[in-house]
Amino acid sequence: MIESTGKRPFFGWRIMIVSTILMFIASGMGFYSHSVILVPLQDLYGWSRGIVSSAVTLFFFVYGVAGVYVGRKIDQIGSKPVLIIGAIIFSSGLFLLSIINQIWQLYLVYTILAIGFCCTALLPTNALITNWFIRRRGFALSLTMNGLSLGGMVLVPLMTISIANWGIKTTLMLMGSLLLIIFIPISLVFVVQRPADLDQLPDGDAPRTDAESGDQVKFTETSHSVSWTRAGAMKTLTFWSIVMTFLLAQGAQISFLIHQIPFLSQYMDPVKAGFVVSITTGASMLGRSFLGLFVDRYDKRYTVMICILLQAAVVSAMAFNQSLPVLYAGTFIFGLTMGSILMLQSLLIGDCFGLASFGTVMGISGLFVGMGSSFGPMLSGFIYDYTRSYQVAFVIFSIVGLVAAICACFARPAIHPQG
Repeated sequence: MIESTGKRPFFGWRIMIVSTILMFIASGMGFYSHSVILVPLQDLYGWSRGIVSSAVTLFFFVYGVAGVYVGRKIDQIGSKPVLIIGAIIFSSGLFLLSIINQIWQLYLVYTILAIGFCCTALLPTNALITNWFIRRRGFALSLTMNGLSLGGMVLVPLMTISIANWGIKTTLMLMGSLLLIIFIPISLVFVVQRPADLDQLPDGDAPRTDAESGDQVKFTETSHSVSWTRAGAMKTLTFWSIVMTFLLAQGAQISFLIHQIPFLSQYMDPVKAGFVVSITTGASMLGRSFLGLFVDRYDKRYTVMICILLQAAVVSAMAFNQSLPVLYAGTFIFGLTMGSILMLQSLLIGDCFGLASFGTVMGISGLFVGMGSSFGPMLSGFIYDYTRSYQVAFVIFSIVGLVAAICACFARPAIHPQG
């Protein structure tokens, strides 16, 4: 897999491995952990599920807002400083979450966690992959995003076991310590923002030579090198179709994931429910890896539509049938589509707006996607408090998925106003 560019092996594959490790830690602690700690926090302080779920809603809301600034900073200064600062903020939030005792403190700490997560997860790692790969971006990103699934598959069961044996407070302290120990050294030593920083080209391509002048041809493919401003991107139908597609799809998806363990715990013990989440994340790796083999060859819009519709169908099935075979099959199929949907958002933005402004466009789109989808977990929590069931919430999110699939049809490459 390692290819040479001149005398030096292509560094992009190392970037992919590093990004996978970072995604493993950040996603396990900042994405999947909500489902694990929701009920323990509720039990520890006597807060309602709706209250704790609203803190998760605040988390994703702040994550979206922070992405506007973080995405722009990544384009300006690179991923390395953002990752290091983010790790410090993220770990501080985990430490603080272990000592709170008031609801306002819960909201404050979840705000801190959201900022740290924004600086350590999708934006900086996806920016790295987008810069280092073009022709094989889908393949490289599918492998990198497996770190996200591994984070859920490995860390969720470990967190549930840790909580069962040592309690939620000790578990949070361990999570914060692990984050610091792994993130900062790896970011300092291995993160390089662009191939040009090492005198290489994307995908490990060898430098091309102009037949007439003999000069080295630099990579200047217009569709990837054109620079978009936030305002320019927001004037396109492409931008809003991507926003609405993933706002709706991720709102439904995040809601299910955040409430997955509480939902499953109604029909099995919590530790076993934690291991069922591993089925979901394992399936996510399988589905994403399979998709990565061919996603660069076909129109990604239709792939998005298929994934969203399949996900809506299985959530609807689990709303009306909670037998163990249905729950196991449903979580597996949900997982097959879950990671692919998240990956496809980055791929669509890269294809439609290019790499020069990837962080900027990803950040501003994340503002709307994050803010909109953040209300899903809170809505599910309050619906559960009122009905003592997740059925109504799951039906609503299945319908939302249908609308998201329609929006995906309009996500075509954007035309820059300057041609």
